[in-house]
Amino acid sequence: MRQKAGTWRNAVVPFLFLLTSCGYVGPIMPPSAEIPAQVKDLTAVERGGKIEISFHTPPRTSDNMAIKKFSEVDLRIGPTVVPFDFAKWAETAKQYSINPPPPGDPFDPKPFPLSTSVPYEDFLGKRVAVAVRLSVKQGDHFSAWSNRVVLDIVEPVKTPSDVTTVASANGVVLTWSAIDSADSYRILRQAPGENRMTEIGNTKVPPFVDTTSQFDSTYSYQVVALASAAESLPSEVREITPKDTFAPSVPSGVTALAGPESIEISWSRSPEADTAGYYVYRSVDGGAFERLGDMANLPALSDRQVVHGKTYRYQITAIDQKNNESERSAPVEVAF
Repeated sequence: MRQKAGTWRNAVVPFLFLLTSCGYVGPIMPPSAEIPAQVKDLTAVERGGKIEISFHTPPRTSDNMAIKKFSEVDLRIGPTVVPFDFAKWAETAKQYSINPPPPGDPFDPKPFPLSTSVPYEDFLGKRVAVAVRLSVKQGDHFSAWSNRVVLDIVEPVKTPSDVTTVASANGVVLTWSAIDSADSYRILRQAPGENRMTEIGNTKVPPFVDTTSQFDSTYSYQVVALASAAESLPSEVREITPKDTFAPSVPSGVTALAGPESIEISWSRSPEADTAGYYVYRSVDGGAFERLGDMANLPALSDRQVVHGKTYRYQITAIDQKNNESERSAPVEVAF
């Protein structure tokens, strides 16, 4: 009997363990409605005769389930209505089909970029709304409509032409032929270490000066014309490596005062950041000007090589770090 009781206990213990291991773990969850989350980053712009549209598909449903595959992308463009109502707008909006993205990773879903372009002619002169919605299975399982983009469709804006780039002391100067219909222009630049064009400024009329450019670095530029909400295609790319061939400004405020044993010359410091120093030129009793000594680092010099009874005249130039020398200042005269 002892042996049979032990055998019984050995059989019951695993059975009880199985019962306890299958315990209640939480509420029973209803099946997912499989409705994608709303697209919130829709963009649309009229560019060069096309309405260009882009957005990212949501990686999850409205109840946070991973989306494995989309069945339909419903993009629509149509005249806007006031007050705006998606249902009324969708009745007359033109539908455009976009191929759904490829199946995603169900364990690590990511947004997927989609884009398309449609001709502008069907909507010329109209104010239109653009929106998109998505579905993951057939039937009425669409997401809510995305953020709405409203555009006034106009004649295409011409692409800027005759774009030139020239180096100047203040930066790269861009010029181009003005376009009558353009309200303003967007300036794009690709700098060293960048892999694409980015906007660096905007101007109503040419030219545009890129004051952030640096000498001896290579830059690429494009210009885009803007009219209302429409824009042109980017101009041809213009590349330039600006070189510093520009001297500092001419020194000003030059004075020369006779002392007991010397003539003291001073002037205002040149404002350019790359100013390296100054040269002093001297004329004795109306003779030719000759450079006096080495480059002065400070805006002052004591001329001790003077003789009483003679008249001296002085001119100053500024030198930059590229050895570009300015014009000479107006002469100042002093009798010693």
